Amino acid sequence: MKEILEKLEKLSTGRPLELIQEKAAGKKVIEYFGDYVPEQWMTAAGVEDYLIMRGGDPQPPEATLDYMLRFMNPLADSMVGNYLLGLDAVMPIADKIVIQQHDSHYGRMCEVLEYKGLPVYKVGVPADYTVDISREYYRGELGDFRKMLEELTGKPLDEEAVRTCYAKTNEINYWLRKIDELRKKDNPPITFSDFIRLNHYTMRVDYDTSIEALKQIYAELENAPGAHAENAPRILIMGRAVAQGDYVVPSIIENAGGAIVTEFLDEAIRPFKNDIPVEGDIVENYAKAIYDDKVPQCIFQPAWETRFEHLKELIKEYNVDAVLWYQLAFDEIYDMEHTCVAKWIKDINVPMMKLETSYEYSREAMAPLTTRLESFVDSIKEIKEAK
Repeated sequence: MKEILEKLEKLSTGRPLELIQEKAAGKKVIEYFGDYVPEQWMTAAGVEDYLIMRGGDPQPPEATLDYMLRFMNPLADSMVGNYLLGLDAVMPIADKIVIQQHDSHYGRMCEVLEYKGLPVYKVGVPADYTVDISREYYRGELGDFRKMLEELTGKPLDEEAVRTCYAKTNEINYWLRKIDELRKKDNPPITFSDFIRLNHYTMRVDYDTSIEALKQIYAELENAPGAHAENAPRILIMGRAVAQGDYVVPSIIENAGGAIVTEFLDEAIRPFKNDIPVEGDIVENYAKAIYDDKVPQCIFQPAWETRFEHLKELIKEYNVDAVLWYQLAFDEIYDMEHTCVAKWIKDINVPMMKLETSYEYSREAMAPLTTRLESFVDSIKEIKEAK
């Protein structure tokens, strides 16, 4: 598996250079953010796309302070900060920068990009997802996005090509689910650090390469020994995102003897549990699978009770011992949800620790962070041993 992951890492890292070359050859390039922007349509239209999902570095958020208040979550800040620092090689050459409008943090970052003269295109995603008018509005936004693609490429969107892309991302989802099932074992054969990286790679690497790599990894893992210590504390990580590059916290937990066996994350992870029907209307199928039927994000309302029911299902399904609430700094809506979840989770006697991150991983910050997480893992071990 190590060799396959190294190959995917190389392909993922090389993607910006590939896009620069494709742009020079006359291809259209779109950089985008969010599950509610259909990647399959861009691929079907012959557009080269690149998902914004990099985080974990404290410098990009600091770079936005000349343009924006500090009180933005660091993943949203990184969207702009990486551009300002010249760390995002794709954004300067993109024909469009498509960003879903589902949250004020990303809305404010879009304003900075517009101020800098970049070709921002917004896809509105209503938060009140249960009402008909919101569902109709989102479908209208998808229709407008389609028109934009057709104007950009100068040709109609090929619906059969879209269906082919749906089928391929469904196959990626299938193999990710197969690998995910192995994490329910008493000792999972894959760590969360590798599983989240694998998710990130599939959003950078082409469909066929991703499918073949996932098949090979599953074949290796199906009967592989556990990747953790025996009887390791089983942890669920919950929050907005573990972004590409933001791997410090999971690594500390795993080094301390903990096993993150599942996740409840809203962004920067492939929605691999939601397939998109291939037959039928491409707009309706996408909207129903990704907006109507997917477990709602924290920012959607009313959603917190629904999300807590899903959390309880995950805890039972993956035999979870404790929850790590991993919150991005200044993310007030997640802070509000945490207040509710912290109260409700006491009723099911599952320990939970809240950890807030601003991507500050300096030498001075690492010692107390490591101590906190090691103590968290040790406390779960003690509870397990006492049972």
